[in-house]
Amino acid sequence: MKNTPFLLTFLIFSLSFSQTNVDFEASGLGADWNWVMDQNGSNPPLEFLANPNTTSANTSETVAKFTATANGQSYALTYTDDMGPFTFSSSNSIVKIMVLKTFSSVVALKFEDSTNPAFSTIVEVANSVTNGDWEELTFNFGTSVGNTYDRMVVIPDFIERSDDRTIFFDQISFNVNETLEDYNLEDIDFESTGYGANWVWTTDNNYSDPVLEMVSNPSNSGINSSSTVAKFISTTAGDPWALTFTDNIGTFTFTEANSTVTIMVRKSKLSDVGLKFEGPNPDGSGGVIFKEIKISNTLSNGNWELLTFDFSSEIGNTFDRFVIIPDFDDSRFQDHITYFDEISFGNQTAGLNYYAINSVKLYPNPAKSVVNFSSLSDAVLQVSIYDILGKEVLRSESVQSQLNISVLNPGMYFVRMTQGINTSTKKLIVN
Repeated sequence: MKNTPFLLTFLIFSLSFSQTNVDFEASGLGADWNWVMDQNGSNPPLEFLANPNTTSANTSETVAKFTATANGQSYALTYTDDMGPFTFSSSNSIVKIMVLKTFSSVVALKFEDSTNPAFSTIVEVANSVTNGDWEELTFNFGTSVGNTYDRMVVIPDFIERSDDRTIFFDQISFNVNETLEDYNLEDIDFESTGYGANWVWTTDNNYSDPVLEMVSNPSNSGINSSSTVAKFISTTAGDPWALTFTDNIGTFTFTEANSTVTIMVRKSKLSDVGLKFEGPNPDGSGGVIFKEIKISNTLSNGNWELLTFDFSSEIGNTFDRFVIIPDFDDSRFQDHITYFDEISFGNQTAGLNYYAINSVKLYPNPAKSVVNFSSLSDAVLQVSIYDILGKEVLRSESVQSQLNISVLNPGMYFVRMTQGINTSTKKLIVN
């Protein structure tokens, strides 16, 4: 590490941190830092050379080249302490990095306290572009807001390998001018106009950790007629608890009104589906509390099925990470595909149905005096609105596009929409 006075290092990094990416340019940051190689066989040094592909998403002149050796560990890494100490905040906790790889594997970013490396945070994301083009990966360190670190670790090829592999990386940014969606436990429907599709979903404990894909609904003639769904591949070599998680759910507290969680799944086998929530330990120890529930699907014929998870035991507890284990199976002999969709938070004890009319959209939300409804059909809706105690407070037998809700007090409600025999319930915030 350079022998730079602590305060000067901190000030230089603080200024650069808010203005400049780690871009490895001669006039920028990173190229003259001390990068230590570790767990990588002979530990070839990190190289800085000309960008091998300036015609795609990354047109910068200089990039970093990492050679993951055949006899290196799966977690072969490089790290630097030259970034200086910094504290994650809401304005710098979304970290991005550009990578160029000709194969798919997990890239991990880790931040540590150099004097106590056990105090650390790590996020893993697999690349999906393997044709020699640059790809930008996004890492959400929202769960580490308030924590201070002074070491950055890059693990470019987090997987066992039988030959040397080359990875290029560049443009590590912390000061992304974007904010996470203002999410308030609305349905996670993976539509481009909804929630979930543009969130950061990290796959873990799944060998090569193939990315969670957003694909067209393979069976939209049943209870799930939505356009887009999530596709998870549980690999043969993955753990029984191969999972995907997101921190974009934000910080929330389970209440009586949101403690029943439902999810649509489509599977060709019977196995447990696990939903898990994690959050900071309220005792201030820095530890984590979590709650996991597993329920097996009962359909394996290619039809969608609604699974219901009761988290009422967690009322009053606060969480900030949502984990899905789509195929909890310790006897997996081949890769298995699970589709999931329409994740909803509500209280089933209020007597509401949770079968989905996925073509119906409710907006704006929050709303003040009117709420609009749109669907792929022209069918008339029967609409009932319930308060959080399950009491019906407004009802209309014939709604096609708009309903006046000016009689409702500010607060949270459940809107039950019925078309024929199908019913969907969505949350509505009135302000």
